[in-house]
Amino acid sequence: MSRDRTVRIGQAVPTRLAAIAIAVMIGWGPTVSPTLCRAETKVAGRTVESCKAELKDDNRVVRCAAARTLGAFGEAAGPALTEALTHDDPAVRYLAASHLGRIGGKPLENAQKSLRKLFQDDSSAAVRLAAAYALCAAGDSEDPLRLLITRLESPERAMCCSAAEMLGQLGATAAPALSALEKARDENLPGGKGDYHVGGAATEAMRKIRAALAKS
Repeated sequence: MSRDRTVRIGQAVPTRLAAIAIAVMIGWGPTVSPTLCRAETKVAGRTVESCKAELKDDNRVVRCAAARTLGAFGEAAGPALTEALTHDDPAVRYLAASHLGRIGGKPLENAQKSLRKLFQDDSSAAVRLAAAYALCAAGDSEDPLRLLITRLESPERAMCCSAAEMLGQLGATAAPALSALEKARDENLPGGKGDYHVGGAATEAMRKIRAALAKS
């Protein structure tokens, strides 16, 4: 399977990959426990309000760094993340949806309507992927889980790896994806014709899902 192995930031990145490109570059969030953060707490020198202000910056990297940091505030950032789901920048929408899926609780519950709209209508395939992950985390897993599984066969590495990572984050909820993950692993073994990054992501996702199933 031939994959696009180059991910660039800026206008050269196709819209469907722009969000994932940013996320790959800056990661999902600082290594701070969201449960310990409040709105007035500072993370990476920012508060929730300063992050919200930076989401309006003309520089995409600044906007996305702010969206990334919001995730570390946990439930305190719920309203800001929900508002960010309607941002003009697909990278911000991608990160906001991803964070809401990981934070869960009331923020995720309150954002479900907006997430469903993104899942159904967003022009960015990356944003629809993140919305599918968040909806699965909220218990709305039939169609969203099917989309995540389908994205394992995408010709783009970033899309495949992100789908696999999200499936792993879902744990036991993603048990129906195990056969598709096994296929992705087997078709992308090191030294083979596939992409070993995809194979590694699929292997790690299976490990997480099986560990969650063993505890359930």
